[in-house]
Amino acid sequence: MAKKDKAVYAPGELDRVRSKLGDLDQQEAKRLAEKLGGEVGFERTEDQEKARQKPKRTRHERVDVKIGNQPSSGSRTPRHRVELATDADYDESKRKPPRRKEADPSDDPSVPIKTSYWDRIKLDKYAGQPEFDIKSSGQILFSMLSFFGEIPDYVGPSFITRRMPEYYKKIETLVVSTRSLFPRNNARRSERMKKTAPLVFSILDTIRYWNIERISSDLARLQAHPRNVKVSDFADILRSVYKPLFVLDQLDLDSHIRAAYKILYKALYIENPMEAQNKYQDLIRVALASFTDVKRDVRFLLYPLLLKTVSSKWVAYERLFIERKNRIMAFLNVAEEDQINPAQIVASEAKPGEEEAPADEVEEVAEGEEEVKELTEEEKTQRAAAETEKKAVDRGLQTLEAFFPKAGWDRLSSYPDLYPYFVDIFDLKKGIVNIAPTDPLQQIFILMRILEELFFGLRYVSFGAVPGSGGNPERVDEILTDIINNWHYYIEFSFEKEYLPRMTEYIRILEGSAEERSSSYSKKILTDLHWTKRLYFLPYYKFESISPPPFQKKDINPIYPEIKRLRRYLTAVAAGIEQGLRAGGAEKHAPCDGIDNPWEPYVFQVPNPLSIRMEALLSPKNKNNASLVFFTLAVSAVLDHLVNSEDSWAYSPRPGPLFRSIGGEGLMPLTGVDTKIDADAIFKAAVRQRQKQNPPQA
Repeated sequence: MAKKDKAVYAPGELDRVRSKLGDLDQQEAKRLAEKLGGEVGFERTEDQEKARQKPKRTRHERVDVKIGNQPSSGSRTPRHRVELATDADYDESKRKPPRRKEADPSDDPSVPIKTSYWDRIKLDKYAGQPEFDIKSSGQILFSMLSFFGEIPDYVGPSFITRRMPEYYKKIETLVVSTRSLFPRNNARRSERMKKTAPLVFSILDTIRYWNIERISSDLARLQAHPRNVKVSDFADILRSVYKPLFVLDQLDLDSHIRAAYKILYKALYIENPMEAQNKYQDLIRVALASFTDVKRDVRFLLYPLLLKTVSSKWVAYERLFIERKNRIMAFLNVAEEDQINPAQIVASEAKPGEEEAPADEVEEVAEGEEEVKELTEEEKTQRAAAETEKKAVDRGLQTLEAFFPKAGWDRLSSYPDLYPYFVDIFDLKKGIVNIAPTDPLQQIFILMRILEELFFGLRYVSFGAVPGSGGNPERVDEILTDIINNWHYYIEFSFEKEYLPRMTEYIRILEGSAEERSSSYSKKILTDLHWTKRLYFLPYYKFESISPPPFQKKDINPIYPEIKRLRRYLTAVAAGIEQGLRAGGAEKHAPCDGIDNPWEPYVFQVPNPLSIRMEALLSPKNKNNASLVFFTLAVSAVLDHLVNSEDSWAYSPRPGPLFRSIGGEGLMPLTGVDTKIDADAIFKAAVRQRQKQNPPQA
């Protein structure tokens, strides 16, 4: 065995080791040496250590870098030459492929759908809500008790025998009326429409070829054994319902669908004016009403079935067609290119070099030109009225933003939650919190409370007379006094007596057992809530009724006609004030039609949230009854548009459940809010900011 060299240590290292070992006598040191073995090394000297730590010499050489065939710019000949490969010499196979964005597994059709126990319960409970009635209470209970393995996903028998025929009837009405207007076997009419209006043809062709025959036959097959039908058995029906809706999804109801039927009517009028007026007008009205029902109601009411088919988790109705778009397209066997894109069709309608319409068709269009002009003038009138209404509503929203900044007035159509903002301002009663933020009733209640506070000052305004519809003067003071005096009664009777107690009872049911939630009593209470909304607040509100109204017609005191009257007469008074302003206003004490004391200071016997805000917002010379009238009119314009205009966001497709729920899912009630908003602090900050931007004039 080769002899090992003795160990070499740094200077002082042996002394440091000995000091750590402590004092040792010779016998103990000898004993340790025998046990550990080895030989004692030696330490380097100081000079050896310094020489060891000196840096090594670095080798410096010049290197010529050659790129391709380009020579080096140096004058000396280098000792080494390094050549770099050009782009042409680079091996493409060695390039790393670009990183692809990973697909969301929940929206990947290639990933199997696996629903967990809790997600299954959530989906079943949602489908079993009285609004959908897709699952029976027994099926939900069975699902809750089945902890392991997959269970048959049955559909409630009542949904198959009662609900689905109603949905089918709406689709059938749409398709049959469209086929009567635009028959599939009328090749001449089809070719003419396809050539002159491709977008209109695509819309009508999609609707008339809606496969209602398949829906009817499949539904009849399922109704033969309604207690043994599973969700998967509805696959073909869902495809037949949702595929045309997917194709038409990018189209606007007014700009495209309604316009398409209007153009079709013009073409039919050219063919036969008498038949168009006597027969086709009613069919077009029926088709448009049916399309609205299908797009708004049927699409929503079948959504839990589609949800269970394409998703393993609950997804809100508004998000389903976005977050599960790929799965839905795979299920429907469609692609994005199948959707009708109005922009592309319009761009391709007039290309140079295309064949023009035959002369006889041009003459027919010329014959119907007079009718087209009449419709265009009507459209202009409607458009002007719509613009005037929009300006009035925008002015009202700006006024509300000044009173209550950052409450969400600029996005009312998105249904911001107003309760946390106003709960302390108006000391809202407990039951108001149960109204869902997505229910327009929350906005109606808040706006009515704002008007109620303004009415405390409006009581001291001396109103006069304005010209009536027949030319006779109308006493505004009598009409407005009646509305103002009964305003609190309307709030108390409609909300606190009729609506909120029913809402409280419905929430109690939802917090009970599954059987109670699916009972006929639960469905009746829900229907009563819908009836109350319709008869008291929202005259154009549509819902599916299973029972008559819970009260007699003579006992109903609806609020929406009073809102319309309020706005009408305040508008007349405001017009008189504007005339007075043009005549000199307060400085000249100009008289105004409809109001006797416009320039006198407004009076609030007891300060309230609105009067305090008016004091902060108005300059001293504008703190008068005229300003109070303008403010009240601005708020009433927003409320009137909300409840009395069919175009308002209150009548848009179903925004959500009637009650406040956890996560807005409509499953479990939420009877409170976690946070409140300090609206007074927000208002004070807004006033300070406003004063900085518009300092008072000296």
